[in-house]
Amino acid sequence: MRGNNFIRKIKHFFKRNSYALAVSVCVVLALTLISFTAINYVNEEGGKTVNQEDIIPTVPTVNDEVIMFVSPIKDGEIAKEYAEDHLLEDNTTGIWQTHQAVDYKASEGTKVLAVYDGKVEKIEHSMMDGLIITISHSKNLKSVYKCLSDEALVSEGDTVKKGQEIGTVGSNLTEKADGTHLHFELYEGDKLVDPTPYFAEEGK
Repeated sequence: MRGNNFIRKIKHFFKRNSYALAVSVCVVLALTLISFTAINYVNEEGGKTVNQEDIIPTVPTVNDEVIMFVSPIKDGEIAKEYAEDHLLEDNTTGIWQTHQAVDYKASEGTKVLAVYDGKVEKIEHSMMDGLIITISHSKNLKSVYKCLSDEALVSEGDTVKKGQEIGTVGSNLTEKADGTHLHFELYEGDKLVDPTPYFAEEGK
């Protein structure tokens, strides 16, 4: 009899508390699953504690440098524009041809300025183009200044700042009929490009 009473009490207990028992079992199973997953994750990470910054990928730094030139001739007026897709007459030879440079009107002795920060890569003396200074800049750009007087104010290897005087305007034979002026070229890598988009409004 006592055995039967005990069994009846057990059945009665489970019947009255079946919902609570079911919830408890589910909670235990959920906690067990979470613990098991966490242990596996730590093991996969070599047993190291994983920080929040390790989980969220780092955004790479982007080089957002904006290159904006100053005019190589202060308040300089353009005598001949850049022309790659159309022809301009060469006043010296009378030939119609492309002109992949920008010419600035300037009297002899006018200061010539570096258009942007850079390093003096080369200084050359040309019978036709006068003194030529090449300055390398960031983003694979090179500025070239032709028709300068014989005396450069910088040396090869020098670091120059935007707006720094590098020489003065001289004479040349290549575009002699155009009078004294600065012949300015811009390279992107090994290719001549239009420098106009790089000039600030006041430097055009």
